[in-house]
Amino acid sequence: MSGIDRVMAGDIESSSIFGVRIADSFGTVVSPQSHVVIGVAVALMCLMLFAMQWLLIHRNTPKDAMDSPQFRTQKLTAFVFPAIYVVSGGTLPFGVLLYWLTNNLWNFGQTLCQLRWFPAPGSEAGSARPNATMSGRTGTAPPPDCRLWKKSARRPRVRRPTCAASVKSRSPAAIADSARTCSSPSVDGTWERLRGMR
Repeated sequence: MSGIDRVMAGDIESSSIFGVRIADSFGTVVSPQSHVVIGVAVALMCLMLFAMQWLLIHRNTPKDAMDSPQFRTQKLTAFVFPAIYVVSGGTLPFGVLLYWLTNNLWNFGQTLCQLRWFPAPGSEAGSARPNATMSGRTGTAPPPDCRLWKKSARRPRVRRPTCAASVKSRSPAAIADSARTCSSPSVDGTWERLRGMR
């Protein structure tokens, strides 16, 4: 199977975690310590699944939908699936139980993040947020000093003087002649300076 040969597959099968081989199940182990380890793994797996289902049903369901028959059916799933895990946990290999436990822990963390930052509108988790609006929707307002949300102020255009080129390069008489032909006075006082040099 790809890069795994028989020798490597045998090494994987004989590997152990917490003193229990990953290929053993609750019914094949003989030591009491192995029974305890597998029992704790099954209990944690069921606890994570029940907590995740309970949080999604009771805290992330809109209040208007809690009176529907579908909500009562969903409430039963929080108890049915952990019960199925208890029955199947005694027959599955320990490696599969560790995979399910890890997956449930990851999904439980995702559920907490969803309730914290992305709750359903109108749900209990959405109403508990401090920035929730009257409609149940939530949103995060940008901080007042956040430069990313501010538009850069555009500097006003300043008209360049039409006669500024002749101020430094010509004589006072030539400057006076240029001042008479200027179409409009500049904004920086060039016109006044030209008139003062006559």
